[in-house]
Amino acid sequence: MISYLKGKYIDRTDDGSLIINVNGVGFEVFVPAELLGRASFNPDANLELYTYMQVKEDGMSLFGFATLDELSIFKKIISVSGIGPKGGISILSTLNREQFIMAVLDENSDLIAKAPGIGKKTAAKLVLELKDKFKLQDALTGSVSISDVADTPASKADEGLISDAIAALVSLGYTSAESTKAVRAVQITEDMTVDRLLSLSLRNI
Repeated sequence: MISYLKGKYIDRTDDGSLIINVNGVGFEVFVPAELLGRASFNPDANLELYTYMQVKEDGMSLFGFATLDELSIFKKIISVSGIGPKGGISILSTLNREQFIMAVLDENSDLIAKAPGIGKKTAAKLVLELKDKFKLQDALTGSVSISDVADTPASKADEGLISDAIAALVSLGYTSAESTKAVRAVQITEDMTVDRLLSLSLRNI
């Protein structure tokens, strides 16, 4: 099984895949839309992808992701009966990892159903089967791309402080998605308390 590729971007196809040159061999890899656009914007970029290989009677297909975290989420999605790898890519092309996790936690199947090829019944089934496999902390920790490391104030903050503030907002009746967005919009300082973070976060709702 092919689980990792490192090579140069050569081209993209009309059906949402990248062609990557790995030591003179061209691999076609289906990737989420954000990664497809990022690679296409930087010709000859070095790419490192964690991959999932689908083997069928009529051939094999590769699906690639910038981080192991994204690959893990993809595998959770396709573990749901009725959703194949192409469906998983469609979902992760419509929603980023944080949006997807929050949609599952908030049981917002309508948001997931916006992905091409994913109907409302399938989205509802996905939420039902995955809602116990994610925690709010999964959305907070984010994911770090192999090539892009974001150095934001929130990434340096104490995770316990952020979690407490979000939990407080949720207890006030706001959704997990609203609470997370409001808290992450606040610039965290070293001397910030939960009460101060909560107060500033409420201004963002």
